[in-house]
Amino acid sequence: MSRPKSAASEPSPADFYPSPPTSPKAVKVADKSGLSKTIPGAEAELSIDLIASSKLPVTQKEHARPVTPGESTASEDEESGETKEESELSTWKTALSLSNMTCGATRKDNKLCENKISVKKTKTMDDIIKLLWTPSISSLETETHLDNLAKLAHCHYHDHPPVRAARTRHWMTVLPGAPRLLSPQKRLRDILGAAPSKCTSVKKNGDPCGNKIGPERRFYGEKTIKKMIQVALEPAEEDDSLTLLAKVLQHYMLCRVHQVQPYKHQDDWMRRINKFRAACQNERNATGVEQKVEREMTAKCVDINRDESKLASPPPSPRIHKATEDPATYWDTGYEIGQFDILGRFYSVDEHKITGEEIRKTAEGLLNTDRDKSENEVNSGFVYLYQVPGNESLVKIGFTTDDVAKRLEKWKKDCHREPAALYPAAAAAAAAAAAATRSTAIPHAHRVEKLVHAELMEHRVRLYCERCEKQHVEWFETSVERAVAVIEKWSRWIQERPYEQRKTRQGVSWYLKEAEAKRLADVPKFLSDLAKATEGTETM
Repeated sequence: MSRPKSAASEPSPADFYPSPPTSPKAVKVADKSGLSKTIPGAEAELSIDLIASSKLPVTQKEHARPVTPGESTASEDEESGETKEESELSTWKTALSLSNMTCGATRKDNKLCENKISVKKTKTMDDIIKLLWTPSISSLETETHLDNLAKLAHCHYHDHPPVRAARTRHWMTVLPGAPRLLSPQKRLRDILGAAPSKCTSVKKNGDPCGNKIGPERRFYGEKTIKKMIQVALEPAEEDDSLTLLAKVLQHYMLCRVHQVQPYKHQDDWMRRINKFRAACQNERNATGVEQKVEREMTAKCVDINRDESKLASPPPSPRIHKATEDPATYWDTGYEIGQFDILGRFYSVDEHKITGEEIRKTAEGLLNTDRDKSENEVNSGFVYLYQVPGNESLVKIGFTTDDVAKRLEKWKKDCHREPAALYPAAAAAAAAAAAATRSTAIPHAHRVEKLVHAELMEHRVRLYCERCEKQHVEWFETSVERAVAVIEKWSRWIQERPYEQRKTRQGVSWYLKEAEAKRLADVPKFLSDLAKATEGTETM
């Protein structure tokens, strides 16, 4: 079975990068005058801006910082070097708003998150910050370092890609020393913008078109933008032309009405595409000049194919002709089968929790009587289990007070993945739906789900779904057999009615019975007894 890619919660510096160079590389600067011959006027100015991203050297003088220990002169003793390094770290942490070791990401209410960063991450974070001191570091390398820093600094509420990207962009503006330009990838992305939620065209009277763009079309719009940038900067022989990709992007950014309107009603759209083309051409020219200088300096034979085909279009193929006629056929719109992006595992969420204590705490708590069905723990319902293709080592465990099949259909639509129902068995679920009865439902379904999650907490993972642009936290890296056994164990226990109603001044509350509370004093024995009882029921 394939194993999903994961973002380790506490990686070592070696997991991210090799050791940084001890001395700066020679920097080759493209001849700006040569560019204006190809792209005149304002486009030539754009060329100069685009080249600057990863080509400008960042000298020690520009940073106005002391040398790092690796660059220290022989006359400096070790203690002096350590003092300078500590001072430098302090300066950078202050600039990055990490001095107080809190998350610092912007919350939905526009306030900064104050969740604490684990002290275990301090050294790894310090090592990543030191990598930012490397002379002549490119903008793309800087952004990569900062993204990895955000993975460590941000809490589990804010470590998914969109929030990290926003923090990285902010950090690029506050780094000590000379101002940093964004990478060519980021600046090309800024030209095109994000895939919109509304049509980008205008009506004949000049008013913006307010027609909505659905989430599925936005997803493929984002996918096309990423492909355009990849083709512009790192083309492969089999890549399609930017002309074709521009038509595909237009298909996903415009409503059906404006896809057939004359270009005069799409001025803003065409300006962005033309600006993107000019920027890509300038990057190709700059790359060609730099490669020529390298060949002259090294006097070696270098493959120049990339230089000449940076933005070249491959020969037309039948698929390209088909997509040109109908851009809607460019992307395979079938269900996703790729691996999930694992943001973190149990220990990266709360390293202080212990499974036994979490089970006891969950079981002993009063049942939630909220009217909201997603919170209520009194209502009967179903605990379900499913997997999706491409992620066979993971299982999803949830609950619903409605029909299981209906719930899975919602996941299928939102995340564009086809779930394979594993519990209850597909046939049993279908039969229950057909009978439209509650005979197979279990009492306190939400509490059962919480108890199952508590027992499997060490196997819990957090995922980021690009389709619905949300984190999913009810996935577990465990076998189907283990998950089913845990679900059945707690389902059997809850059917013994371990909770009872008591009237209080505040109303009716549901308490765990005293006898069950005594049994939970020894959680391992309690779980063992439940497992044996469940096995005995199955063999009868």
